[in-house]
Formats: sequence, structure tokens, C-alpha cells
Amino acid sequence: MPATRRMIADRLPPLTLPDLTGRRAVVTGASSGIGLATALGLATAGATVVLAVRDQARGDSAAERIRTARPDADVSVELVELGSLVSVAACARRLGAGPVHLLVNNAGMNAAPDQRSAEGFDLTVAVNYLGAWALTAGLWPALTAGSARVVNVGSLVAVRGRIDSSFGRPTGSTSRSYADSKLAQVVFAGELRRRSTAAGAGVHALAAHPGWSQTGIVDPPPPAAGERAGEFLGALQSAADGAQPILLAATDPHPAAYYGPTRRWGAAGPAGPAKLPAGALVPDVGPRLWEMSTELTGVALEP
Repeated sequence: MPATRRMIADRLPPLTLPDLTGRRAVVTGASSGIGLATALGLATAGATVVLAVRDQARGDSAAERIRTARPDADVSVELVELGSLVSVAACARRLGAGPVHLLVNNAGMNAAPDQRSAEGFDLTVAVNYLGAWALTAGLWPALTAGSARVVNVGSLVAVRGRIDSSFGRPTGSTSRSYADSKLAQVVFAGELRRRSTAAGAGVHALAAHPGWSQTGIVDPPPPAAGERAGEFLGALQSAADGAQPILLAATDPHPAAYYGPTRRWGAAGPAGPAKLPAGALVPDVGPRLWEMSTELTGVALEP
């Protein structure tokens, strides 16, 4: 993130979270941005937090930032490359040695349209969704053992996403791939919740989006003028404020299907239940995505 970028100050008071002592949480993409802020919030509430990241040095730096803010934090770093199903499977085997009480599928990227995953998928879709599917499936025994909650991180742009027969293949557009992957995260959460409930698996899945938050997911960052306008309108918020819907989704005793900021057209403000994107309400979209995910990855998830 360029040093000259003007950082947005936190506006919201910190959420009051329940005591999470004894709870083990895995947060993907936790080396910066929303993931780091989510991990810090969970660690501050007493959870044992695993930062699942692809870069050891950045993960270690994030863990040290958490320990600086919370000296008694129980935090560790686990390497995973979500664009490689082999790496995801290996990570799941390591993490699955004990119960997992919370999985936050947060990791996201905006890859160039010509970038591919290790298995040849559109890299944005692979990292943002297919890797999350495979990690959730690989951790399923640990999640059921922990009567876990799974939180998938969506986006405001999920409203522009589509789930069709070409899903996972290169779209030629970074923004299209990103929107598709984020819609898939929301749809996956709903279908996982439905199937887990039907099977009595004891795992509850839901989704949340951070609104318009200032993070490093876009490189280079948006023009300074755009961010200043967003700040002036109160529509652009800090990563810490953007993490609040995810933290609420992770801990709300009466969970909704989807969470997000509740002001400025869903871009900023206090966290609360949010309207699902229209694409997540299409009849049979959940079963179709489930079948496609299984076929594309070769990874089965059977609650």
C-alpha cells in the first residue's frame, strides 16, 4: 500500500464480542485489511486464532501486530495458497487435527484476467471461492467437531455476479470474475446452511460483506480523489470498521443469513442484517453451484 495513501480513521466504536476463550478460529487472508482486523477482533475476545495466509513474512508481521495490540493473544500462522487445491488440502490436513469453532473464508484478490490457478481456473474465482469451498470441505470433520460457524465474506459487487455454466473459467474481466466469486461465496453460505441443518451437522453458515472499505485488495489503490469523495460522503470506511459485519456474523447469537453495513447504501456504518443479492435468490442456484463446485474441484462436501 503506497505510503502516500491517506488512511481513513475508524468511525465506529468497537463491537462488544462475547468471550471466545477456548474457541479456535481460522481466518484466511488475515495478513492485512479485513482479514487482519477480523483476526484482531477475535483474538481480543479471547479466541485462539490461526492466520491462514500465503506469505510467511506478512503472516508473521500480522501476528506480531496482533500481539502488540493484545499481548496475551494466542495467534499462529499457517501457510496456504488458495489458488492451489493441493496446498488447500495439505493445509486442511494440518488444521484439521483439532476442532475448529469458526472458519472465516475472507481471502480475496483481483487478479489480472489472464492469470490462472494451479489447476487452470480463473485465478480470482479460484482464490476467492473455489479455494474456500475446498478448505471448508477439507475441514468439515473439524468443523462438525467444533459445532462451528462458517462465515463467507461477500461484497457489495456480488449484485453484479452470475452463476452460470461458465463459472470458474476465465471471463476476460477482473471485475466480472470478482463479482461472480463474491456472489458464489454468498450462495455457498446459504446452501451449506440448508444442507447442514437438514443433516443435523451442527454447523451454521452465513455470509457478510464489509461495504466500501479501504484495503489493499486493489493494487494500485483507487485514485485519491475517489477515496476523498467517499470519505466526504461517509461511504468509505476503515478496514476495522469494515470488519464489523464479519465479526457480528461470527458471534451473533441470533444469526441472520447476511450481514453488512447499514448506512450509506450499505457501504458504511454500523453492522447489521443485509439484503441478499438478487443472484443468491435465483431458484436452485445453491444446488447448481454445489454441483459445479464439486465437479470443478473434485472435492466433495457432504454434511
